[in-house]
Amino acid sequence: MTRICWWLADILCRVLEPSEREAVRGDLAESGETGSQALRDVLGLVVRRQAAPWTDWRPWLTLMALVVPFGMLLCFVSRRIADRSAIYVWLYVNNWDWVLLGNAAFRHDLARYFAIVFIGYLTLFCWSWTSGFVFGSVSRRGIPVQGVLFGLLLFFGELPGGAPRYFGANTAVFELTFYRVMFPPIVQAVLVFVPSLWGMRQGMRVTSLRPVPRTIIWTAAIAALAAAGIQNWGLVAIPYSQPGVWDGRHIGLLQLVAYWPLVYLAASAIGRRWHKENCL
Repeated sequence: MTRICWWLADILCRVLEPSEREAVRGDLAESGETGSQALRDVLGLVVRRQAAPWTDWRPWLTLMALVVPFGMLLCFVSRRIADRSAIYVWLYVNNWDWVLLGNAAFRHDLARYFAIVFIGYLTLFCWSWTSGFVFGSVSRRGIPVQGVLFGLLLFFGELPGGAPRYFGANTAVFELTFYRVMFPPIVQAVLVFVPSLWGMRQGMRVTSLRPVPRTIIWTAAIAALAAAGIQNWGLVAIPYSQPGVWDGRHIGLLQLVAYWPLVYLAASAIGRRWHKENCL
């Protein structure tokens, strides 16, 4: 139990600022406290540090103007994409026969539907990453609390009575427990929660960039977030009214803007590699 308490205390220390984190770890090492005492002290310090930013109006504005509305939006979009893609996954995975690959029409449909599913998943990933990026860059100090609230919002969106389902006439698919109960949370965890946390970490670092690159990145992020709202906000207001990304018959400018994180991540990876090679 003592080892577990020390392990939890070390994890909580990571929430603190780097300079304070090292000082707290040093004090704990020299204090001779038990694991439970160290955990209690670190937890109290973390709570005080995370509560301090909420005395200002900015974290509350970020929460109400960004975290809550876009958390709801991503819940609805994730559920819609999960239910639509479940039909294609069931069609080809549960009914797979290698003999069918000899049929040209089957290969054509397989490639077409794979592209539809891939584009839907990629767009959801990019929207989620962009949302987290904006959250992290706007409210750096309040992001741990906002990240938890964002995760809880996604969790409650998966509960009965949360985001609406899009079964349509495909009852044979959703009679299976996996596609009805397990598949939507998997899609949400992989394509919404994890990318949003990744985006939050990246957004917290953007303030260290020079003004011009920072302005370009901010413009792309806000444009992508606005495009996501324009394309899909009807899913929340009127659940079956707008096709959104899934049923789009062509990739328009708004959807192309959504893919800006791919360019940003590629440029960041190239920049880090170039910097490492020059430092050697």
